[in-house]
Amino acid sequence: MHVDQVLLLLLNSLSLKSHKLVLSWYSVNLWQEQAFTLMLANKLITPVSKAKTIQCRYCEKNCTLDVIPHSYPNKTRYYAVCEEPIMHEQVGRMTIPPEQLKQWQITIKQLAVLIAELLGLSSDISYKADQKSISLGALSSKAGRKSVVLNVEPLTLVVNQSILPINELLYFDLNSSNKLMLDKAKIDHAINIKQPPTAKNYSPNIDKKELRKAKTQAMYQSWQEEYEKLKRENPNKPNQPKKTKGWYAYKISKMPIAQGGSAANITRVLKN
Repeated sequence: MHVDQVLLLLLNSLSLKSHKLVLSWYSVNLWQEQAFTLMLANKLITPVSKAKTIQCRYCEKNCTLDVIPHSYPNKTRYYAVCEEPIMHEQVGRMTIPPEQLKQWQITIKQLAVLIAELLGLSSDISYKADQKSISLGALSSKAGRKSVVLNVEPLTLVVNQSILPINELLYFDLNSSNKLMLDKAKIDHAINIKQPPTAKNYSPNIDKKELRKAKTQAMYQSWQEEYEKLKRENPNKPNQPKKTKGWYAYKISKMPIAQGGSAANITRVLKN
């Protein structure tokens, strides 16, 4: 399978499998070598512990068999035994090469971290398996900060109330860097769309708590940016009363970006 096909397969499968997808040696062995190398190098997939079961391929039943490790002085060998009497007589104890027990995984949290990094946002992501969405932070737009949320089911990025499928945003730059990339043109277009106040484009699966968190983060970031701007425009000078954080917060509280926040609340949020 080609790189683009593998990426699409992983994203679509992850969307169906919820928060985690484990890949066997056999499934990865169907990929082109370049595809495996790029997925691993870009941390889309990461190694996990050896498989404890294996799918038997000696007959059409493809039974799932337990892997039995046996330790020798210098190495560990792995075996599997077919439970079908006839096949057991024909095959006996099967030796499993250790490399065929290798596994890799891709998780929603891994993907969220990668997308956050590609957007220049914090990669400090918290996620629980039952979450329907993850707040990634906020991006600057012509109209201020806009929240970015990764929706888990289906796998989409919600930017400024626009819903963008992840499988249409991520791609590999095979012409130069071989790096995982994000379609910044689509992101920029979505972030700068002027949405009507009554827009209802959010997916019903988006966790309301995460959405509120994302909006709050965007508001706080707007306050911080305005604070930095005011400090540059109104610096403290000798022989003048010192402008405190509260002074700047009061100025911000009178602006639309305050969204009803009091000077005291804004002061607590601002960082020096």
